[in-house]
Amino acid sequence: MRTLSLTLVMICLTALVSFTACKKDKQAQIEPVPTFTLGVILPMDQDKGPQREKALRTAIDEINEAGGVGPGYRIELMVRSSEGANRETAAAEAASTIVASAENLVGFITSFSSSTKGVVEQVAIPGGYPVLSGSATSGTLSGISPYFSRLCPPDEFEAIVLTRQATLYGLNTVAIATEGGDLYSGNLASAFQEAFEGGVSATVQFLENDPDYTAKLDQLLSGNPEAIFISMLNPEIYTEFLTRLSGLGADGIENTTFIISDGLFSSALLLAPVDIMIGEVNGHPKNFGAMPSADTASGPYQCFQAELMDRYHQEVYSYNAQFYDIGYLFAMAIEKTLAETDPSDMSAFREQVRDLIRDVSHGKPGDPPVMPTLGWKSMQFACRNNGVDYVGASGDCNIDSQGNAFTPYALFKIGGEAGSYHLTILSIVYP
Repeated sequence: MRTLSLTLVMICLTALVSFTACKKDKQAQIEPVPTFTLGVILPMDQDKGPQREKALRTAIDEINEAGGVGPGYRIELMVRSSEGANRETAAAEAASTIVASAENLVGFITSFSSSTKGVVEQVAIPGGYPVLSGSATSGTLSGISPYFSRLCPPDEFEAIVLTRQATLYGLNTVAIATEGGDLYSGNLASAFQEAFEGGVSATVQFLENDPDYTAKLDQLLSGNPEAIFISMLNPEIYTEFLTRLSGLGADGIENTTFIISDGLFSSALLLAPVDIMIGEVNGHPKNFGAMPSADTASGPYQCFQAELMDRYHQEVYSYNAQFYDIGYLFAMAIEKTLAETDPSDMSAFREQVRDLIRDVSHGKPGDPPVMPTLGWKSMQFACRNNGVDYVGASGDCNIDSQGNAFTPYALFKIGGEAGSYHLTILSIVYP
């Protein structure tokens, strides 16, 4: 009896060891999911950074949940911030850390003009990484490199839109307040000055805690300009500017119109002292601005809007649609590249992706339009079998030979009353 019990125990132990070994063998056979990485450089110190990240992730989520690209590759995002005293330098350093650590790095996605310039010149061009931006509008980036493309018009187009509106409102003299040291702010100010020609009375640069602030405000307001164009980007800079301007009192600016650059289109602006900008002057709004706009009635936009809310409980903010479309443009370019180039040679792979980003954005005559509303599986099938013409949440997304995409602009204003200010769209201007 004792011998039988011992035998049973040995049989059980043998079965347990065999089961455990089998389980370990099966675990060892599980292969990690292959990935492609996209480096993402965003201003995570501002509301715009997380907002644009979530818009981008909405597209990547949809793609990965539908099986990813090629034979089961996932797309991973490696997000770093461009925050720092010098965004150009900070972004380039952040991109370099991604290059050093990312698996199968395909390219980069950027936001501000200054950070984009740093990534393109210091990392992308020497390393051969394609870069797509959803909101870098500086004219200096047009044609900077075949490695760079963007889904927004250069500053010159915004300057023309604002100039036409200022002329329509009968404004003859404008002073420009710009943010010193910021690429976007400076280039947009120059573009506006060129478009408005002789009507610009003064252009003054402002810095945070500028010791010459009072003298600079006097210089800006000398000659009693009919309007002030605020070409700024960082909330701490334009908040201080509006605070200092408000401190002068109503005398001298009660009939002044404020022209707002698209960099100010954010919830942060509504927290600044905007009281001096509210109301009407000579029958037109006392403030107005312009920013790239999507067709909010289109199917791709409404689909994106619903998905962004469902996944991240976020409304669509400035340039969100562009970042959503960037996710799909990269995915389609990767999909088509996989049919021709082995990813074991990532340098050659990236070169092919670079070339195909612009191709899939506009296609060739006869290429079928594809859009997120079709679902990624259908888009993937089209990429494998045809040339494609992408139509996204931000519009047609046709990237030209200079790396630019021209989209409609929305004219907007700050409205409401103290404690409940809001940004509202006045009209849409088409290229």
